Amino acid sequence: MSLRLATRLLTALAPAVLLLPTAAHAEQLTTDDAVADVVTVGPTEEGQGDLANLVPTPDNLTADVVRTVVDHAQRRLRVRVDLRELGRDKQHFAVLSVRTPTGTFEVEADDLGHRPKADMTRRGRSVECPRLRAVGDRASSRVTVTIPASCLGGPRWVRVGVGVAVLTTATNAEGVEEVAVLADDAQRAGDVRDRIALGPKVHRG
Repeated sequence: MSLRLATRLLTALAPAVLLLPTAAHAEQLTTDDAVADVVTVGPTEEGQGDLANLVPTPDNLTADVVRTVVDHAQRRLRVRVDLRELGRDKQHFAVLSVRTPTGTFEVEADDLGHRPKADMTRRGRSVECPRLRAVGDRASSRVTVTIPASCLGGPRWVRVGVGVAVLTTATNAEGVEEVAVLADDAQRAGDVRDRIALGPKVHRG
């Protein structure tokens, strides 16, 4: 399983959405997610896809998204992801899907609990965005991704989906080491799909 696919494997609650227009600087969308709704993905029977076997994993803290805040200002889009715990796992990922009037961008940030590095793609191709930033704060269990509006084409509105995944290894009954993917999607309840669920439109402030 590729790391790209792993970061897409996510679960959460259908959101109770609160739209908060603030000052004149940005429009915000806050989405609360269910606590303890992480799932572990696969392994599956031969011939089935990885998503055919989802196991609830409520004790996991590091993949568990509890809240997201999308802040859409004139010059930048900022997405805050609050977790139950920001772990130290090296294979700790966040993925953002950002839909605009002209297309969809994907931002992946890895090594969340240490020094996150963010990359942007569109239609599978890398997008140069020098001021793209991801910052992790372990004390507040929070990751913040900031995307310059110019990298997105200065969109009038965005729809944002957020997911987090942690990769770990485990030894099965046959003594074979397997990769386990623990994941959460900030817009779904008990379900993981190939595409991250998107929230409603957030207009530029």
